[in-house]
Amino acid sequence: MTDAIKMTLNRRSTHFTHSKSRASYDISHLVVDDSVKWTIDTNFSASQFDFKLVFDEKPIIPYTGDIISFSYKKKKIFYGYVFKYGFDKNHNITVKCYGPSRYLKNEDSIVFKAGTLSERFKEVSKRAGIKAKVVAGSSHKCKAEVDDGKTYFDMIKSAMSATTKNTHKHYLIFDNYDTVELRKFPYKKLDIVVGDKSGLTDYDYSVDIDNTYNVVKVVKKDSKKSKKTSKTQTSADDPKTTTIESKTVTMPSAKQWGKLQKVVNAKKKANDAQMVQQAKNELKNRNMANKQLKITCIGRTDLVPGNYVTVSIKDYKKKFKDCPILKAVHNFGQDYTCELTMKVGQSWQVNGSMS
Repeated sequence: MTDAIKMTLNRRSTHFTHSKSRASYDISHLVVDDSVKWTIDTNFSASQFDFKLVFDEKPIIPYTGDIISFSYKKKKIFYGYVFKYGFDKNHNITVKCYGPSRYLKNEDSIVFKAGTLSERFKEVSKRAGIKAKVVAGSSHKCKAEVDDGKTYFDMIKSAMSATTKNTHKHYLIFDNYDTVELRKFPYKKLDIVVGDKSGLTDYDYSVDIDNTYNVVKVVKKDSKKSKKTSKTQTSADDPKTTTIESKTVTMPSAKQWGKLQKVVNAKKKANDAQMVQQAKNELKNRNMANKQLKITCIGRTDLVPGNYVTVSIKDYKKKFKDCPILKAVHNFGQDYTCELTMKVGQSWQVNGSMS
C-alpha cells in the first residue's frame, strides 16, 4: 500500500487487552493495495469505510465495535467503528466500518416542543452518544411533534424538510472525522475546474422530466352536507352536493414537453388571485428538468458531499458551473480516484430534496 496512508486500530473494549488502557495498532503495512474505499452520501446515511488486510503468521483482527482511524498524506480522513469483519483461508481479512453518524440510525420516542433544527440535531446527537457540532443552523422554529419509534435520522430529516420549506435553505449531516456536523448545502466552493485536461477520466450526464410539472391546477372543493345524511353513511363526497372550483397556470414548456399537470389543494379561504399565485409558486420549483452528472476523476480529499465544483467536458462543449456533490466514493491506492454523483443547475432544490 502507498506510504501516503496511515491506518490505526484501537480496541474499543478492554476485554481483549486485559488492561485499563486501550490497545492501539498501526495496521498500515497490512492494508491490501487498492482495497480502501471511503463512501459519503447526503441521503441520511453514515459515511462508510471498507478495506482489506492480509497477514502471514499472527493476525490482527479488527473486531466489531473497534475504532479505525485513517489519514491520507497526514490529513485526517475517517474515524469510525467496525460493524462487519470476515476472513478466509488465504489470510485475507475484510472490514466494513461506519462513521459516528451511524448511531443516528438508533430508534427512539421523543415529544419535541417547538424548536429549531439546530436544537433537535443537538438533542438527538446527545441521545445517540456522539460528538456533534452545528456549523450552520437556522432560527426557524419547527412545530411541536411526537416522534414515536423513529430513527434519529428521520427526526432530523423531518425538521430539516420543514426548515427548508420555510426558509429555502438546505442542510446536510456530515461525518467530519470523529464529529458529526450539521452543515449548509452547498457548503464550500472549490476553486478548481475538473475537466478533460484536469483530472476527468469518465463521465455520464443525464436529463429527465420524470418528476417535472409545467401545469399546476389549484382546486377548492365545497361539499354541502345533506340534512338527510344517515349516521352510517360514509365520508365519501356526494357528487350531488360537491362542487370544485379551480385556477390553472400553464408554463411555455408545455409546448416542448407536453402537458405535465399537478393538482394541489387551495390554501384555506384562498380567493382566485391567491389560488393563481399559489400555482405560480408551485411551478417555480416544478417547471425544470432534473439534471444529473456522474464523473470519475483524480482523487482529492475535499471532493465530498456538500462541496461544489465546476466540471468541463470538451467533447460536448459543456461547462457545468458550481455542481453540488451528492455522493462521493474515494478509492485510495497507487492511483487515487473519486467517483462523484452531482446535481447540475437548480433542480436539486425541488421540494427541498437533494436526492
